[in-house]
Amino acid sequence: MPNASEYDYKKLGLKCGIEIHQQLDTQTKLFCACNNTLRGQNPPDYTLIRTFRPVLGEEGSFDPAMLVEFKKNNLVLYEGFTDCTCTYDIDETPPFPCNTEAIDIALEIGLLLNVSLVDELHVCRKNYVDGSVPAGFQRTAIVGINGDIPISEHKNIGIELLCLEEDSCRRSGEKENMIQFRLDRLGIPLVEVTTAPDINEPEEARLAALRIGILLRSTGKVKKILGAIRQDLNVSIKGGARIEIKGVQKLDWIPILIRNEVTRQLALLDIRNEMLKRKLTPTSFTDNPLDITEIFQETKCKFVRNGVKKGKLVWGWRVPNMHALWGEEIQEGRRFGTEIASKMGSITGLKGLIHSDEVLSKYQFSESEILDIKKSLKCDEKDLFVLILGKPDRLFQAFEIVRDRLIKALEGVPEETRKALEDGNTEFLRELHGAKRLYPDTDSREIPISSEKLKQIQANLPRYPWEVMKEFEKRYKIPHESLEQLTLDGNLQLLEEILKVYSGKPTIIVSTLLETIKTLRRDGKEVENLKDSHFVRIFELLEKKLIAKEAIEEILAYLCDQPQSTIKDAMQTMDITSMSIEELRKIVQSLMPSFVSLIRERQMGAMGPIMGEVMKEVRGKIDGKIVSQVVKSEMTNLLKKEEE
Repeated sequence: MPNASEYDYKKLGLKCGIEIHQQLDTQTKLFCACNNTLRGQNPPDYTLIRTFRPVLGEEGSFDPAMLVEFKKNNLVLYEGFTDCTCTYDIDETPPFPCNTEAIDIALEIGLLLNVSLVDELHVCRKNYVDGSVPAGFQRTAIVGINGDIPISEHKNIGIELLCLEEDSCRRSGEKENMIQFRLDRLGIPLVEVTTAPDINEPEEARLAALRIGILLRSTGKVKKILGAIRQDLNVSIKGGARIEIKGVQKLDWIPILIRNEVTRQLALLDIRNEMLKRKLTPTSFTDNPLDITEIFQETKCKFVRNGVKKGKLVWGWRVPNMHALWGEEIQEGRRFGTEIASKMGSITGLKGLIHSDEVLSKYQFSESEILDIKKSLKCDEKDLFVLILGKPDRLFQAFEIVRDRLIKALEGVPEETRKALEDGNTEFLRELHGAKRLYPDTDSREIPISSEKLKQIQANLPRYPWEVMKEFEKRYKIPHESLEQLTLDGNLQLLEEILKVYSGKPTIIVSTLLETIKTLRRDGKEVENLKDSHFVRIFELLEKKLIAKEAIEEILAYLCDQPQSTIKDAMQTMDITSMSIEELRKIVQSLMPSFVSLIRERQMGAMGPIMGEVMKEVRGKIDGKIVSQVVKSEMTNLLKKEEE
């Protein structure tokens, strides 16, 4: 397997594009008046079951990816909620007028991305038969084309397309031939930003996703919750093919996934070359599989034996002249055989593909069983055999998928959509969708975009976040990494608002917005209940010295648990009041007698235990730094008296 660290990406002809999907923070969904909200893990108010079939596109042909999804023959269970889903979501009524708030946000993003905006929005349908949309299609509209964005001082990348569309359902579970989806996410407005394939290095892709993400979050009009932004990659090399990688959850995954995809494509090209060298052609794979279940009646392979007892069959297939090729590593820990098995499993649901390039002893097959397999399938030393366990209808389908994948291997790298895995590798998800699934939505009218509207949005465009970050870094000495994370969290504007009311050290604000929120989330607090106004008001109180900085986390934690309460309620409940230095000094002096012996023994080393006791009395009422100064002063006075 090639060494990724030695790649010359320019020579390899690496091309990469990114698709970023960002939910918008609107009051309602895109084509109905339901609340734009998620219901977490709450039990559904109702469920319904659907099946799907592909339909012809406008050009009169089927999208190949839809045909593959249809072969899975899955039922789909939908979980609905009466307060955030309606009859539109389950395709029982036509769409309502498109959300004007969402349109305005999309136009603002389009202006910031320098795209050429359309004069009219035309809603189209994108077909899906995987169950993620009950109607079988997603409504989407092109907002603009041909923009650009700088990813560094030296390079811009093109923005091919900006679309406004409705989000799909969120997957909540899967059983045998049954997929479960929750309807609450369905219909939430989102923008899809598609870059040109201008990215030629893995790290460039991360920078591009970061820059676009920062731009979207800086508007203050997009959702900040986990899962509100999703990234897909499109990767190809010279001689390879375009591969879409979905489910890229973290920015740091991007360069790893790209490097590993380059490795995979190079390995597949090597396998193709070896197959051609061995004079393999599509007609090499025309043999039919054979039922060889009889061989395994008494096998020690547990899952095969149990399957056979339940009425499943074992079919075998000779793959001529492919010995050792299925064992070729194409990504770390994944071999060509794994590639074929994962595609078969994804479509059929079958898990039991075994091939002779594996170490067969791990299955506890006996030598006589292996000899019987080879004899039944007429395999010689150059051939490979494949075994699949299942029921006849699925076995027919499974071997057709395996056969098709081998024929495609003769061409090198097949175009497909793959799922990102946490180890940096990918696995087959579905065939790559094409343009044939897109056609006009006959239930929606065109939506004119007036020049007056554009002028109004243009006049109120926010500054580019990288310009604001540069200013804050210089003016307030806030580290660039902190500003970057604040922007990705959607809190750069909030930082600006707080700085208008608080003149203290910006490090306290940054720590609150980054570390305190992270701590609260880790403690299981519903940080989504916190509003920007909460933070601004807290720092107003801190500026007026009505609370101490130690009270910030306590107040925020209270508001997470009691979202209907006010900051005043939190302060009263937790008895958070301001305290003068004189009041503090009296409390310290009242506690000092109980620590006299400890002070005599440890001198100033006794300060820690004393501070702990004092803070129990004054936490949140006065700054900890002032408490430290007063405690130190009183200890010094006591020690002086002891010396006298």
